[in-house]
Amino acid sequence: TAYYSSDARLKTNVVEISNALDKVNQIRGVEFDWTATSRKGMRDIGFIAQEVEPIVPEVVQEHQNGVGEFSQKEETSKSIAYDKLVPLLVESIKELKAEIDDLKEQLKKK
Repeated sequence: TAYYSSDARLKTNVVEISNALDKVNQIRGVEFDWTATSRKGMRDIGFIAQEVEPIVPEVVQEHQNGVGEFSQKEETSKSIAYDKLVPLLVESIKELKAEIDDLKEQLKKK
């Protein structure tokens, strides 16, 4: 079982994610067809790593291509750690909630 430690004792320089909603709004979700061998022609959804990298570089990783379905002419390929997007989405929801609460307050005053 893979896991990532969330223990505060293992972390430093902890700050809340700022402008989460702005970052989420810049990320483009796409539908696409795979070109790799075992997935060739399969329809899927996701993101394009090269588009996400300038917005949230912490979630993009570069890997050496080996022999197999993802070996291509290029020596490396990029992937996204989708699980690392969850904190960004949580903070975005909190920002939206704050906006909604503010709008509700404004409506009550009218």
